Amino acid sequence: MTQFPAAPAGELGAEYAEKLRRSYLNYRWPLFLLEPEEYTRPCLDNGWTPLASAAHVAYWDSFQLRRMQSAIDPHGVEPAPVSVASNDEMAASENRSWDTVLSEADEARQALISFALSLSDDQIEAAYEDRGGRSQIVKMLLERMPQHVAEHAVDVHRYCFSPDRWGREHLFGFYRHHFNSLLDSITGLTEESCTSVAVSGDWTVRDLLAHILAWEEYVLELVKRWPDITLPDPHSAGTEVESGDDLSHWASGDVDTVNARLQEGRAGLTMIDVLDGLATCHRRIVSRCRRLSDEAMETEVEYDKGERGNVVNLLVSTSAHTADHAAEIYAARADGRLVPVGFSD
Repeated sequence: MTQFPAAPAGELGAEYAEKLRRSYLNYRWPLFLLEPEEYTRPCLDNGWTPLASAAHVAYWDSFQLRRMQSAIDPHGVEPAPVSVASNDEMAASENRSWDTVLSEADEARQALISFALSLSDDQIEAAYEDRGGRSQIVKMLLERMPQHVAEHAVDVHRYCFSPDRWGREHLFGFYRHHFNSLLDSITGLTEESCTSVAVSGDWTVRDLLAHILAWEEYVLELVKRWPDITLPDPHSAGTEVESGDDLSHWASGDVDTVNARLQEGRAGLTMIDVLDGLATCHRRIVSRCRRLSDEAMETEVEYDKGERGNVVNLLVSTSAHTADHAAEIYAARADGRLVPVGFSD
């Protein structure tokens, strides 16, 4: 999957680029959960196949990009004609592979992001001739395209994170597998190497594990309350952390502020402390989830700013977070920065 770089904040084009990036990743990442036989199964709530959904997103990203380019430069590229076929008919008749369609969707969204970043504020705010009239078509479409993919993300999430699709034991097994993979990534490493070698920016293995622990503790607090989650007001949440039984420790401030606070609060933990905390947290999360009713498991709530889902969504997202950081440790081992005891050139 294409990992689109985060856009810098500030200018209007960068703000739209970031919305385009985040909305697409929210749609795209759960697709890795699908089995090959599901790609062409009409399993989404709207009756579409996942292949057709991805083809639809790719088509309209590409079409609307060309439409905006044509508005800014009428003598440049003309937008492709709108297909009269239904989305499923388009996907089926073209007979493209899953990998091909996903690559086209990735490329089409990256092209939209690059286009947004190339624009000045004046170009975005300007009115252009479009379809026989004059309007702020560029601004309108830059606002519309994140919404468009978000609408289709709802269907993808409902299917990919359906409790009926997973089953409790499969879900807990998936969660356990990624936790065990994290433990495997540090097998054979000395405590000295885990606390002195940078593997992700300035973060060591201990720092990465403490970061994972912080967010596992957040998940534990969520499942304790599920589905009665009340997040701090995003309009009033700043850097101050309220006292008492609330979630402001994790949800007050922007991502960098929160991560810095969480790391600072765990700076004194040893490797043994962190690993004990991870094992305890993992066990308690599964135990709490086992006690939830089917209705509670299926209930969708907002569990992070801008993120909504059920317990399956929460645990799978958490597993993906763990896997991302485990991959950084495996990469540091592969390139020789981390050398297990007993291994040498």
